[in-house]
Amino acid sequence: MKIQLKHSAIQKCSQACLDDVIGQSRTIGAFCGKINKVADAISLIDEKTPNSFYVPVYSDKDIEIAKSKDKIPPLSGINVANKFKGDIFELFVEFFIKMSPIDERVDVYDYQLVTKDDTGVDGWGYNRKGEVVTVQVKYRMWDWQLTSIKEHLDNFRWTSYKKYDIKPEDVGRMLIVTTGKEIHWKTLERYFSGKVRCISNNASYGCLRGANNKTIDDIFSLQSVANYSNVFWKSFKEHIDERK
Repeated sequence: MKIQLKHSAIQKCSQACLDDVIGQSRTIGAFCGKINKVADAISLIDEKTPNSFYVPVYSDKDIEIAKSKDKIPPLSGINVANKFKGDIFELFVEFFIKMSPIDERVDVYDYQLVTKDDTGVDGWGYNRKGEVVTVQVKYRMWDWQLTSIKEHLDNFRWTSYKKYDIKPEDVGRMLIVTTGKEIHWKTLERYFSGKVRCISNNASYGCLRGANNKTIDDIFSLQSVANYSNVFWKSFKEHIDERK
């Protein structure tokens, strides 16, 4: 099956970076370990020195907002490192979703990246009923619990409601994909009423047929799909090289 990857991380990352982070990975753990290693190296480089791993793209608006709030300069090492981690995992998720258009567990086809005004929503597509599904991507440590406040998940929820016409009572039309552990139960209950789906590092909920959206299941996860699958990683790298 031919997949066209469109994420700008392919152009932002150097070939050597992609060869190492993706070409040499065979598990989610190794993939995240390589991402963190590159990010650590980038974080030590100041904004005046170009790095050989990844070149971020900031809009004039991003830079003006940073200046007005007296934040760390957008091109400082730590900001570039964080942007790299987010971009490379969003690229992974794009492939993960597009390689499984008929997989009912993922249940997202015709996946489109949100490249402008992505307040909370990183991508969207359609489920098997033809309804719009929104996707939020979160790169976090393997044992991290996502909360609404720390992860700005409320932005994801409200943007899904207002821009994509998803209703609070709709089940499974919002999907969060994360390298973390899970969504904290309070966030799941209070903000999403148990109706959001999640695929995490080693578990998922709301993705298996007949599954309760509040019940965590370790049968389907990022690990269950990608770990030790030479076909997965080889295909991922080949599709990236076609766009490089």
